[in-house]
Amino acid sequence: MREILEGVYLFEGLSTVNVFALESDGGVTLIDTGTRGSVDPIVKQLKEQEFDLSKLKYIVVTHAHVDHMGGLAELARRTDARVVAHRAEVPFIEQGQSLPAASPFISAVTWVGDRVLTREACRVDMPVDDGDVIEVLGGLQVLHTPGHTPGSICLYQPELRVLFCGDLLFNKNPVTGRKGLRHTLAGVSQDVSQARESVNRLLDLAIETLCPGHGEPILKNAGLQIQALVSGSAV
Repeated sequence: MREILEGVYLFEGLSTVNVFALESDGGVTLIDTGTRGSVDPIVKQLKEQEFDLSKLKYIVVTHAHVDHMGGLAELARRTDARVVAHRAEVPFIEQGQSLPAASPFISAVTWVGDRVLTREACRVDMPVDDGDVIEVLGGLQVLHTPGHTPGSICLYQPELRVLFCGDLLFNKNPVTGRKGLRHTLAGVSQDVSQARESVNRLLDLAIETLCPGHGEPILKNAGLQIQALVSGSAV
């Protein structure tokens, strides 16, 4: 685990997506879980950081794609953490169903991926809506940012000016590996135009640090980079 901000850690060596740990008020919160194969590395790194599993308070799911929640059910079984997700994602998390895809081809790819990466249903203890606050790290504001999925959320901490954006924004192309801030991928998103509208909402926030699901966190001037992306001036 690598501390990227005070109380904010990034798990290292996970091959799929970024998973973050937040330490505050004597407890630990996870943002996403990666695939099922990420569970043991996550547990190992938590222990190395001397974060007792009994102190895991919440597991927040940014959206119900299996690369972000494949390890959710197993981690929930191993701990007393409360599972948090937007209420629009709850049926897909609790029933283990795939989200509707943008095309038959993507539907087929998702069906295969869910089985290869092992999608498993898990109870959501705390459905949230836009504007709710999770009492972690001084208060994480829930932003409903649909488009990639119907219930995709970002999490914003205004004092730290940090945003956890799931797959609303990528800091690399997961297919080519090319680095750089970019919009969510059209092929795996349900409504690209809606996702762009969700990104526009971020322009009203003071964001210094951006923690995406894919690619390295942006630790300085993230808001300016988002503005450049939206305006079309990003490189």
